[in-house]
Amino acid sequence: MLPIRIREATVDDTEGMARVRVDTWRCAYQGILPQDYLMSLSYEHTASRWRETLWKAPRPGSFVYVAVQETAEESGSNQIVGIAIAGPEQSGDAEYCGEVYVLYVLPAFQSQGIGRRLVAACVQRLLQNKLESLIIWVIAKNPHRRFYESLGGKLVRQKEKEIGGVNLIEVGYGWQNVDLPPRVGPVFKW
Repeated sequence: MLPIRIREATVDDTEGMARVRVDTWRCAYQGILPQDYLMSLSYEHTASRWRETLWKAPRPGSFVYVAVQETAEESGSNQIVGIAIAGPEQSGDAEYCGEVYVLYVLPAFQSQGIGRRLVAACVQRLLQNKLESLIIWVIAKNPHRRFYESLGGKLVRQKEKEIGGVNLIEVGYGWQNVDLPPRVGPVFKW
């Protein structure tokens, strides 16, 4: 297995990030969201939207990390296999000040610690920005949501959200105090 490096994303990563988002949704939400909705997801549309929202007009305090599988130097074709987007909590929740908005790892790279490393990078950055509590929202039917419990997250919120013409329940996992890192193992270097 080639090494995976976590680094801050650049606008040049947008197409690879879009592939991760679309491919991950098509796999994770099969049977949860309508098939025609999942097939309508587009790399180009996602990349265009993210170029606008992440680099042209980013949310104040937000940041983006990518997990990159590094290949042989002569090929120069590193593959983005995971992404995380985080920053200040978006809804004005008084209890949680930081939020991971997006966390996706390609199915072929799941269960290898990449998601944990992406969360660790986000937590470190949130702490640098003095955001010491955290919430992460996930669709309740997501088959991978127990991942957040494995990091020590507590189920603290629930809301309804419409996606692809379907009303779904989203659940929020919270960490009250992340000055001690969630259980993500030795990837934290304090």
